Amino acid sequence: MTLDGAWESMFWAVFQTSSNPIVVLDDRERIVEINDAALALIGARRLETVGTSMQTRFSPDTRPAAERTWQQMLQAGEYVGAQRILQLDGPEIEVDYASRLIEVSGRKLVVVVVLPLEKPRFSSAATTADTAQLSAREREVVALVALGLETPEIAKELYISEHTVRTHVRNAMARLGARTRAHLVAIALSGQLLQLDDVTARDS
Repeated sequence: MTLDGAWESMFWAVFQTSSNPIVVLDDRERIVEINDAALALIGARRLETVGTSMQTRFSPDTRPAAERTWQQMLQAGEYVGAQRILQLDGPEIEVDYASRLIEVSGRKLVVVVVLPLEKPRFSSAATTADTAQLSAREREVVALVALGLETPEIAKELYISEHTVRTHVRNAMARLGARTRAHLVAIALSGQLLQLDDVTARDS
């Protein structure tokens, strides 16, 4: 998926402001950029993280499988799964993640959305639903999920019930073939499913 100028601006706006941990990698799995939420998750600083291999953040016994997963992702264009990652001064944590291949300013990059998990779920199935159309309300909900808001916060922001929020999230995930919230965010960030207004309206 190639990001045009307006979409690229929206992508970086969500990347910087989201409370979802998000990492951008190059095609050699090196960290190109990492947002504050991801830095907080691993307990690291940007200067010591950018330019390093993502593999160094994985539990050592998972790295061979992670390398195979990386190659699958490069071929399929996306991957959804779970991984154990290392915190700088803490225990390993289990996370759910979704990776998507994108093109930004002529450069192939991989956006990775990471969410801590209690029960890992694995899937390597790629979705072809990038062209699926969401309703305006579903786009609003997905935009807020991408920014890292939880169901009660989204309900308050949009003046709707938590049940309605969950319904919109469930419907959006079904339409887009997303298996987890992390997968939903990755799809939203790597395909033109949102509009700038969905994000900028909240910032104004």
